[in-house]
Amino acid sequence: MRNKILSIVMLAALLLSAACTAQATPTVAPTAAPATAEPTTVTPTTLTVLAAASLTEPFQDMGKAFEAAHPGVTVEFSFAGSQALEQQLNQGAVADVFASASQKYMDSAVTDGRVAADMAKTFAMNKLVVIYPKDNPAQITSLADLTKEGVKIDLASSDVPVGKYSITFLENASKDATLGESYKDDVLKNVVSYEDNVKAVLTKVSLDEADAGIVYISDISGDYADKIGKLYIPDSLNAIASYPIAPISDSKNAELAQAFVDYVLSEEGQATLSNYNFFPAANSFTVTDALNRTVLFSKAPDHIVLVGKALFMIADAIYTFPEASDRVVATGSTKQGSGDFVSIVDPNASQKMTLAGDNVGAEQIAAANPDLVLMKSSNEATLGAPLEALGIPVVYVDFETPEQYNRDLATLGTIFQNKARADEVAKYYTDKVNAITSVTSTLTDEQKPKVLVVYYNSKDNNVTFNVPPLSWIQTTQVIDAGGDPVWKDSELGKSWTTVNIEQIAAWNPEYIFVVSYFSPVNDVVASLKTDPQWSELDAVKNNKLYGFATDVYSWDEADTRWILGMTWMAGKLHPDLFPNLDIKAEAQNFYQTLYNMDSATFESKIVPLFTGDLP
Repeated sequence: MRNKILSIVMLAALLLSAACTAQATPTVAPTAAPATAEPTTVTPTTLTVLAAASLTEPFQDMGKAFEAAHPGVTVEFSFAGSQALEQQLNQGAVADVFASASQKYMDSAVTDGRVAADMAKTFAMNKLVVIYPKDNPAQITSLADLTKEGVKIDLASSDVPVGKYSITFLENASKDATLGESYKDDVLKNVVSYEDNVKAVLTKVSLDEADAGIVYISDISGDYADKIGKLYIPDSLNAIASYPIAPISDSKNAELAQAFVDYVLSEEGQATLSNYNFFPAANSFTVTDALNRTVLFSKAPDHIVLVGKALFMIADAIYTFPEASDRVVATGSTKQGSGDFVSIVDPNASQKMTLAGDNVGAEQIAAANPDLVLMKSSNEATLGAPLEALGIPVVYVDFETPEQYNRDLATLGTIFQNKARADEVAKYYTDKVNAITSVTSTLTDEQKPKVLVVYYNSKDNNVTFNVPPLSWIQTTQVIDAGGDPVWKDSELGKSWTTVNIEQIAAWNPEYIFVVSYFSPVNDVVASLKTDPQWSELDAVKNNKLYGFATDVYSWDEADTRWILGMTWMAGKLHPDLFPNLDIKAEAQNFYQTLYNMDSATFESKIVPLFTGDLP
């Protein structure tokens, strides 16, 4: 027993000795592992984004992409009506980013101190569309059908941006003569439910729980595209929604919040929005046209169609932009008489679709697959409205007066995204007009000769003489060129007004300028000079009866050449005030400046067409 105890004691001593030896041995540092041997530790972070319900699908896609680019970050979305989200912020909700479907609620977030005013950026735009179940039980085929008795309509509450925009549309529609003043009230009578967000409207209509609803055009995507039908709302009646985004001022993840905002604004983020039918802010823009309509574009249009009456006037203006040749894909007739200027300035003219005839319809125009149709505002009812019903953007221009030229050139500058060219062309006109009026404005009334501009028309072998309205460019040309239009006190219509030779004799003008669009103007002037009644007029006796200057088209019209007509007329009325006027040189400068036409083309294509009183 004693030996056993002794053995245990000795064993314990040996173990103790070994332990002490181990503690005394110096520690050797291990060899450092390569930096890639161990994964970097990432602190999990949740980024909370409050976003309008209409942003659900594109933001979910962007959230996944953002997470992939930022390991450890989870993007958590709260989708709801913008008004509800802003209320949450006002009550102190913890969040990192706010994306609203209305500037109103972003402004409220700024007022509440949750967003810094200079941090909010517009990232997308949107507009409304009427939707109905795929089987269309109420047979909704026009906006007027929303007022039919028994139609069940579902709208978003007016507190929600899309609901507010819907009311704006109804108010705009009530100003439309076709729909009538009671349109808004008649539609609202058919509303059976108001929703807290746009997705609720979309869901109810897709499930046949309502006959129609109003949502954003971006909502018609994904699964819903096959579950509902749509009825386009013309831009003239529509409401444009603007979407701002901003990081929350007191975000605990400030850098990540800004990074998410930057991603939404990036090329990749904007492309995602475009995929869901939003109008990305990076490329989107609006145009206010001649009818004061706001038209929204997601990008500069590159399939432009020109149609409607008096087309050549706006075509000639459009071709002052170098982009026109590539972007105009189809046109109606750009001829007047035998003239066709587009074929001279557009090397691609023969490749374009021609929409010929007076009865061109919306379906024929749509076949050209346009992303913009341009026409004069006088064509709104006959051509514009049916095209807008097909969801095709329409922009109206006039190009009838000097003031309208500046306005409509600015519109084209926006469409072509070439403001510099619009300014250049506008300056050309302004400088030329100023060069004339700076001289003629010094004339007294007694120094201004009595002038008649008369349009000779022999249609159906019935000769008539006509004078223009006071608002037309022909009257402006006379006044600015230093003349007194003898017809200014007459009762005039909205177009050419027929006058007889007795009236012309009573006016007995000192100068007569004859316009003839469909008969050779020199032949007309020659015949008038031999006419017994005309030969008694002072203008004829004094050899001051002129055929209006003309090349491809007459220089009197509201065509780009009106400035040449004004310059030419000033030289005729006041040769002493414009002694160095070389009208051929002026014409060559015109074609070079506006159409980049070289001198050889001018001499071969334009000069041989000179007629009227031109050298």
